[in-house]
Amino acid sequence: MLYLIQRAGHFYFNRRVPEAFRKLDTRSTIRHALKTSDRKTALRLAIAYNDQLEAYWNTLSQTGQRHSEEQYKALVERAKVLGFSYHTNSSLAELPLQDIIRRLLYVEKENYNEKHVEAILGKSPAPAILLDQALLKYFDIAKDKTLYKSRNQLRKWENPRKKAMSNFMKCIGNKSLAELKRDDMMKFRDWWIGRVKTENLVTSSANKDLIYVKTIVSTVAENLKIDLDTEHIFKKLLLTGDDNKRRLPFETSFIVSTLLKPENLKGLNEQARWVLHAFAETGAGLNELTGLLTEDIILNTNIPHIHIRPRKGRSLKTKFRERMIPLVGYALDAFKACPNGFIEYHDRPDSLSGLINKYLSEHNLMPSEQHTIYSLRHSFQDRLLAVNTPDRIQADLMGHKFGRPRYGDGATLTHKYEWMQRVRLKN
Repeated sequence: MLYLIQRAGHFYFNRRVPEAFRKLDTRSTIRHALKTSDRKTALRLAIAYNDQLEAYWNTLSQTGQRHSEEQYKALVERAKVLGFSYHTNSSLAELPLQDIIRRLLYVEKENYNEKHVEAILGKSPAPAILLDQALLKYFDIAKDKTLYKSRNQLRKWENPRKKAMSNFMKCIGNKSLAELKRDDMMKFRDWWIGRVKTENLVTSSANKDLIYVKTIVSTVAENLKIDLDTEHIFKKLLLTGDDNKRRLPFETSFIVSTLLKPENLKGLNEQARWVLHAFAETGAGLNELTGLLTEDIILNTNIPHIHIRPRKGRSLKTKFRERMIPLVGYALDAFKACPNGFIEYHDRPDSLSGLINKYLSEHNLMPSEQHTIYSLRHSFQDRLLAVNTPDRIQADLMGHKFGRPRYGDGATLTHKYEWMQRVRLKN
């Protein structure tokens, strides 16, 4: 069998671990970059690599040892403790002669120890982690970041990172992390510059990909002790430029006279209409509004309000987003009509956003292309500014980080209610 696959013009050795060795080598598939786009060369290299791999499996079988990335990581740590950087024995010859001599002298004298020799002279090769494998390993390493996310939130968190790595591999191929160079990132940057120019894309799209790739590669390399100069590889890559696509707020008069005019919203279903009313009056995002449960909607009290908070299986965008918002005007009407929340769209903000944005666009209820439903949050912020709402209360209502040290519990519900009355849309 050839055990060859081709990705983006480059060949890779690709073989599943045989059933006979799976107890000793738990990897499902071995994939190794052959660093060539020539099929004949790739075939020759694949045969040689397969011979080495089978010899390795036979050694595991004879000794009863298991394949372990942890063993490699331990060697790297041991070498560091002894004052050396770890290099595999096959790469030692590339080091300066003075460094090689220093290593040999260290193990030749009274410091001779089998474990020291393994670490200083390089017993184990670095684990060949390819970019597609690195993404999966990153998701495993970063589990703490997704611990409280709902299924929808997890999907939205994973997808841009998957897209970034997919774009990266389209550009440079499915290389192993240990092979990454500064040139690879510059090639990816140039690839994105070309797309921004020819496809009328925004530079922020490119920068997001570059940041995600840096985070994934750096995290996995550090965790697996793969020797990568990430500071150099990823230095000063971000694109500059003004995307000029800032969301514009709706004018208050437009919201009242046009956007929320009952006859203009007849084509929307009832819950979508009520969400629009609640958003306009509170500035709370669709993901926050659709995440509310019955216990988060407190109506039978002197100051009716909603409590936006995280819970198991659902996180907030930042820790500052947890807050209580008094209900006035359109929002109070909306939650009286939907006291159990917007059940039809519970944790489905994307579906709701697409529905409302499409409806508003098709019915000429968007003043410009720079307006979306999210512009209502900007409008709410502008109304708070217009009446000189104190910074602390603005931050508490918007769910923003407060710029100065926080003392106490923040604004009371009564204080917030007083300012909400000043910016209410419905008289």
